[in-house]
Amino acid sequence: MGVAVLDTTTAQLVDFSLRFDESWLTDSVVRAAVDRVVDSVACAIVGYESEPGQIAVAAARGVTCDAPATVFGARLRTTPELAAFANTTMVRTFDWNDGMLAQGGGHPSDMIAAVIAAGEAVHASGRDVLLGITLAYEVLGALGNAAPTRAKGFDQGTFMGVAAALGIGRMLGLDADQLANAVSLAIVPHVPLRVNRTGLLSMWKGSATASAMHSAIFAVRLARLGMTGPAEPFEGKTGVFDQTVGPFEAKLPANDDGRLVVEISHLKQFPAETHGQALLGLMPRVREWRSVDQIESIRIEAYWQAYHEIAMHPSKWDPTTRETADHSMPYLLAAALVDGGIDVRATFTPERIADPALRPIMNKVSVTEDKAFTAGFRPPGKGIAGEPRMRLIVTAVDGATFIEEVGYHRGHSLNPMSRAEIDAKLDATSAGVLSDERREAIRAAWWAVADAPDICEPMAATADFGADKEVAS
Repeated sequence: MGVAVLDTTTAQLVDFSLRFDESWLTDSVVRAAVDRVVDSVACAIVGYESEPGQIAVAAARGVTCDAPATVFGARLRTTPELAAFANTTMVRTFDWNDGMLAQGGGHPSDMIAAVIAAGEAVHASGRDVLLGITLAYEVLGALGNAAPTRAKGFDQGTFMGVAAALGIGRMLGLDADQLANAVSLAIVPHVPLRVNRTGLLSMWKGSATASAMHSAIFAVRLARLGMTGPAEPFEGKTGVFDQTVGPFEAKLPANDDGRLVVEISHLKQFPAETHGQALLGLMPRVREWRSVDQIESIRIEAYWQAYHEIAMHPSKWDPTTRETADHSMPYLLAAALVDGGIDVRATFTPERIADPALRPIMNKVSVTEDKAFTAGFRPPGKGIAGEPRMRLIVTAVDGATFIEEVGYHRGHSLNPMSRAEIDAKLDATSAGVLSDERREAIRAAWWAVADAPDICEPMAATADFGADKEVAS
């Protein structure tokens, strides 16, 4: 592929990636990137227990290569592609990792495990890995800001493969031609459909972007060896513009205020869909105000995306899978009111999801769109962070009301989680899974990832969660 024939979008992405170097890694950026890596490792620890996580581990067993990467927790080394798929599934499956609110957004930390796996295969330093992660975040934010993938029916992984391929390719030192081919080979074969996140949700909700990460590493592998892809994947005839989201212009860097995307993506306090986070944060106050049996109704006025994602479809009012339950506003609120919070394990057992005792409380919930909240949700220049607003109106049987507007949930960049809170999350996910000694070794290794001379060192700390599994060569 000759650089002169590239479409404008591919050329822009490649040029930015080649200019993205150590000078972008300010102290603030490094701190933010490390926070998201540690948060992702915490999510992976509990995700390892999940059925999708174990399926992904099983898929990687018996497959190895000359330059392998580690699967979290399983005492298993496999190809970087399969390690990335398994580890991303673990990070993502319980919907507790970071996110962003751009119109073509998703969860940027879905890309972290792929950059780590590719870095491990070449013994990259921790700082090189952080550079790749930070670049991947920036590209995803720029494409997500510009392209309406959700509105057009395409899934979060649409541009994640491109972003991760550029982050990985830059980390590995690919030249302009190779990066351009990696972009093309990442997106042309991998344009996922949004049916993955509509209606009754399946396990693939937590593995769809893991598939994009598998594709991204494979695309880089091929491009590095000289494989070429279509020179105009975005703007060429029947390319991305024609067939998916229409024409768009990406802006890099992605944000207007000088912060990088890795500094803006939001963390999550609760293992639940983003748009329910702020309301869940109010539930302790509601419980103090009135007991559950004294509540007559719970009314929520929300922006359209919150209503659409976690309240509109009938399955949200009678969830039967874990994946639907953590995307069900009525279920999440009912469970939090009755149980006193959301627990990553207890709240989402099949028995609790099906518990008929929760259904009467769920039936007290109503959700409507507030058009003013919708209009202000994603203001110009603030698409990644957004300005989410919702109103909670709880009416007691005696006629008293509890009314509160909520906005930036705990973990949003304007209401950030502290490192102590990220540590508490790691403690929660490790409970019953890791010994105290193993947990502390993982904590120490990943908080120090920026100083690791070889990313294999923190990965070694995370290679064995103590499960009784056969070691795979």
